[in-house]
Amino acid sequence: VNVCKMQPEIGECIIEHEGDHKYIIGLIYKDNPKDGKISLISMPLKYHSHIAEKYEERIEADELKIIVRGGGILTIDPANKTIRTYGTSGGYGDPNIKDVERILAHHYPSWSRSITVTSEIRG
Repeated sequence: VNVCKMQPEIGECIIEHEGDHKYIIGLIYKDNPKDGKISLISMPLKYHSHIAEKYEERIEADELKIIVRGGGILTIDPANKTIRTYGTSGGYGDPNIKDVERILAHHYPSWSRSITVTSEIRG
């Protein structure tokens, strides 16, 4: 049996800072995770778990849920139209680099992007 696993649809890309801060990748869904959309959320908060909690607060009124699928550090420079990701999350682990690239390419198609996952963890 040949089973083709579909990638989730691209969802939101929320970057609420300039410079570098942590980000998470999450599957956002209402009733069934299989119908979810993969999203990137980056906020100027100390821990990846704080980003997840803050985002959960925003989406709970719409009865949405998030499954966090990793995180890292995101540097954005609007003046030069560059985005760079690196690092990992001590609590959530590495993000799927293909998901990170898909989301950023969709939302920032004309920007220069450097998408990596490294062992760097920021406390």
